[in-house]
Amino acid sequence: MIKRYFLLFIGFILLVAMAAPPVQAGGWKGHHHHRRDKEVRVDLRVAGAFYNGLAQVGNFDVPPVDPPADPPDAVFLFHTEAKGKPGDATIVGVNQGPGGGSLPPIFITGIPTDETGCFEGADLKQIPNPDATQNENSLVATFKDLSVLNIAKDEGRLEDAFNCIGFDPPRFDAVVPIKFVGGFGRFEGATGKGIIRVQSMPVVPGSNFGSEIGTITGTIILP
Repeated sequence: MIKRYFLLFIGFILLVAMAAPPVQAGGWKGHHHHRRDKEVRVDLRVAGAFYNGLAQVGNFDVPPVDPPADPPDAVFLFHTEAKGKPGDATIVGVNQGPGGGSLPPIFITGIPTDETGCFEGADLKQIPNPDATQNENSLVATFKDLSVLNIAKDEGRLEDAFNCIGFDPPRFDAVVPIKFVGGFGRFEGATGKGIIRVQSMPVVPGSNFGSEIGTITGTIILP
């Protein structure tokens, strides 16, 4: 009986030893692991609502012109919930300035092809003018531990941004390159890059208020 218990005890010790993580030899690998911890993956699913200070895309009734007319200033307000990495959050944002709100002034390229990345049935694709400026395009993500992450459009990657528009039924998809620009709590001093992909539609056709879903992906670099 004692021998049996002894063997069971030895087996338990071996099991624990096998499950334990290996010990790092020296200090360099441990330091390298610490550096990798400063890179925080962003992989969020978002859903919520928006308000558009101009008529929603379903109201666009002017065909494309060449050269395109300068669009009026617009104001978009966003309120969404986010789930995923680096934690669940509430995201509030404002896009204000010339163009469609979420992007700088645009020029219309006509009916999109399969290579544009637009959804099937899209009527128009809008792409930003990289030389244009915008007053404000910012998001604030507040996490459950009350840490805050600031997000802004990345002016250096505007050539990667575009909108796809459908008229019937009205639908608006956007791809916006972003950068992380500090915050509070665990995101103080944060930098890094990412991208927002969002799909939205008015609650009723022609409404200035609508719903949206999408994703935010990228990498946060902590100091």
